[in-house]
Amino acid sequence: MTAQIGYDGLDLHGDPRRKLLIDVALVQPQPGGDWVDLEDRLGFRSTQRLWIGDVPGGVAVATWAAELKPQACYLYGGGLGSALVAAAIERGWTVEPSPHIAFRTAPAARRLYMRPSIEALDYVACWEDEDALSRIGGNYARGAVEHELWPWLKQRGFADDGDDAVLLSFLNEFLGNWPANMRPGLRFRRVWTLDEAAELGSALAETVRSEFDAVFAVAHEPALQAAKT
Repeated sequence: MTAQIGYDGLDLHGDPRRKLLIDVALVQPQPGGDWVDLEDRLGFRSTQRLWIGDVPGGVAVATWAAELKPQACYLYGGGLGSALVAAAIERGWTVEPSPHIAFRTAPAARRLYMRPSIEALDYVACWEDEDALSRIGGNYARGAVEHELWPWLKQRGFADDGDDAVLLSFLNEFLGNWPANMRPGLRFRRVWTLDEAAELGSALAETVRSEFDAVFAVAHEPALQAAKT
């Protein structure tokens, strides 16, 4: 496996397109940031951040679902995760598992991220299991992370023995006395190629908005046009 401390940012290798983001989301990005808060402005329950930027070969749209316990419980506990992932994949999105262990106030650089080689639909099905649902969030003490949560993650194929050293570094250097939380995240990404973006021209924002709405409507999320004023 390839567990590591800190977010790898592989889905964000590019320059933010703030103007396009505003045109798509119809609200302003977070102050000083390059993403729109979908939870605060539209009442989304499955995901919070929407990012749009230029990447090598095109324009990318990204969001990160089920990162926090309420989002994960909404998607997985409500049986919506599998349908959302299936709809996204069918419409050309890339969906990747992003399970990670964090703690309150932990920035991305201080979280332990796993990149399991499991298909997104199988990953979601795992978290929709009642036993897995009970492990989301959790407020695990250090000993519970090491002797309860981590063996379970390895059993599920989210980590393996080769990741043990990374876990110990996380526990010793970052977790300290903080209670740890299990976050069963998902990375959603859709790229419009340079040719596609050029052909769409001024219609790119509307196309991106329509595509995003079509996918997240499956999770009973509001349309981007419904932004709170």
